[in-house]
Amino acid sequence: MTRPIDLLQERISAKLLERGVTAREISIAALGQPDAIRNIIRKGAMPSIVRLDALAAELGTTSDWLLGREQATERTVRDEQRVSGDAFRRLPKDLPVFGSALGADLDYNGESGVVVSVEQTEVHQAAPVDYMARPIGVTGRPDLYVVTVAGHSMEPRFDSGRRVLVDPKRSPGAGDDVIVQLRGPTFDGEEVRHVLIKQLVRRRPGAVVLRQFNPELVFDVPNEQIAAIHRVMPWDEALGF
Repeated sequence: MTRPIDLLQERISAKLLERGVTAREISIAALGQPDAIRNIIRKGAMPSIVRLDALAAELGTTSDWLLGREQATERTVRDEQRVSGDAFRRLPKDLPVFGSALGADLDYNGESGVVVSVEQTEVHQAAPVDYMARPIGVTGRPDLYVVTVAGHSMEPRFDSGRRVLVDPKRSPGAGDDVIVQLRGPTFDGEEVRHVLIKQLVRRRPGAVVLRQFNPELVFDVPNEQIAAIHRVMPWDEALGF
């Protein structure tokens, strides 16, 4: 059975995406506090009905709808109820999505010294197959891109078919989910054709240590096989939580 706080988090997140605004913008507009929605999403803090009514009004709906109460209907927002300025500008649909497919397993050295087979993803970066609406928290970031997870090696963290947002600029740290681009030789040089979608454990001399979850494996990838390592940006970060 869905808990009220889970449904509230889901519906607030949906409204933020729909309206093209950040959690901070709505929190300030409704309550004068920047972290009101952040505390609901990140900490699971249930707001008072007075505070929830204020947030709902800025999101263009009702507290009853946000809480999933029976017979609750979603309120239609009138123009005069909207937050002024850039808060409600439309999201540009310019975030590139690159096609992917499950590639052949690769063999790497596991942490116990045994060779293990690791699931890889084939990514077609020559041209996007689709474009997504760009969350307002990452406007001005043309370098970001989206990859669809293929395979089951990162379940339950990432199910097959889930889209992940990739940040090629911010260096990932231990515990971050990453896209490891693998070198692929061609007749006139090299190109990235395959990636590993894994979790970064650590870097050590000569290799990067990664983890997958299904089956759980920790393994080394030699540096000479790696073209780049890009951080997976959580969607709530892109939304401004």
